[in-house]
Amino acid sequence: MRPVGFGVIGAGVIGRIHARNIAAHGAAELRWIVDVDARGEALARTHDARFARELAPMLADPDVEVVVVGSSTDVHEAHVLACVEAGKALLCEKPISDSLAGARRCLDAVRRAGTIAAVGFNRRFDTHHRHVYDQVRAGTIGRVEMLHFVSRSPQDMEPAAAARAGGMLRDKGSHHYDLACWLANAEPVEVYGSGACLIDPRHADYADVDTAAIVLRFASGALATFAFNRRTGYGNDEMFEVNGARGMLCSQRQHPLGVTYYGAEGVVVPGLHAGWYERFAPTYAAELDALVTAVRGGANATPGLADGMRAQAIAEAAVESVARGRPVPIANTWSVA
Repeated sequence: MRPVGFGVIGAGVIGRIHARNIAAHGAAELRWIVDVDARGEALARTHDARFARELAPMLADPDVEVVVVGSSTDVHEAHVLACVEAGKALLCEKPISDSLAGARRCLDAVRRAGTIAAVGFNRRFDTHHRHVYDQVRAGTIGRVEMLHFVSRSPQDMEPAAAARAGGMLRDKGSHHYDLACWLANAEPVEVYGSGACLIDPRHADYADVDTAAIVLRFASGALATFAFNRRTGYGNDEMFEVNGARGMLCSQRQHPLGVTYYGAEGVVVPGLHAGWYERFAPTYAAELDALVTAVRGGANATPGLADGMRAQAIAEAAVESVARGRPVPIANTWSVA
């Protein structure tokens, strides 16, 4: 069977990850890298792909069936709409757009065209997270009542770069808002957040925070809490708990080495993964597998753009809540055709 042809927009960190996984995938072929920078040309040479600074040559290639939108957030919308118009399936990294209205335009375009469109919530493909999801769906802990998420980055980002990525409550937060909705199997209705710049006060120059506590309420009555910050000094710290009427499930902090030393001087436990990629590298390959399967089968991709827009609606409400210091309702704009 002929491999599925891919193009990648963006040669930054996430673009390089996707390019590497596509090039190594037995059922995929990396045909194009598009980037405004010379780094894109170097990445294309590395993987024996073609390079362009504009979208047009890649979108005109009939052998490109899928495009990964890994560009900066402020141009996601333009790139998604161009891919839809060209009849390409796509995977868009989150957030979908730098505005909720822009995300809605993308979702509407995808729905009108019937485009296969995934969003980059790779954490759903983590084996530990998936096991918790499956157990929740099986009724192991009964009705979901409370979820708690921790996400603490090993080191801070430069404030300007963090702002270009959408800010902490959008960039980091959207992954975990999506997980909460996925696990609770419920729609969000209200968010209340508080944030501060305790690591680098320059984040405030971009209306961003580096430390936050968020409470999300679902239509089911369940609550989710989120503890976010941008610096630990001890590695990538992520975990979550799901409490139900009959018990709790926890996707625990993962260690790169599953060995603990017990001695007279004490117990030594291995540290955490150095960064988010070291922790979640396998999920990108699994995400790609699911996308290739969807394209070959002509099926809808999951998680899709509606999931991305729901997480973005939560993120925008969280940003507003932190700024205003009050709960903010979340209008359901993702399931309305």
